[in-house]
Amino acid sequence: MNKSCFAILLACSLFPSSLHAAPIGEVIAEMAGKCWKLPEKIDYQKASAIFEVTYNAEGELLEIITVEYRPVREAGKVFALSAQQALLDCANKTDVKSRTIRVVMNYTAPRSNEPLIMKRSLR
Repeated sequence: MNKSCFAILLACSLFPSSLHAAPIGEVIAEMAGKCWKLPEKIDYQKASAIFEVTYNAEGELLEIITVEYRPVREAGKVFALSAQQALLDCANKTDVKSRTIRVVMNYTAPRSNEPLIMKRSLR
């Protein structure tokens, strides 16, 4: 076994949690999702908002910049504002120190009116 393979195996054994950890942006989105309230009276089938979220050295939220939102109309803007409020309310203090993280907040409506696909028994 050459030295580079040994170094990779050693690094993986020393830091196994890094192999299974969720990306920081997903963790922050999950934190915000716990208190996220979708806007009322707007029927979203699919919507998303992308933010750049900056934390200071103590892990406190400094800034949220909206990069993009969809749908690109008033409903999307309202969706992005609700996602931003969730970030302010539930992701304002993290373990992230002195970094800017890209956070994607998504919503897809549950599909309740689609027909069920039934498969025949193999017997």
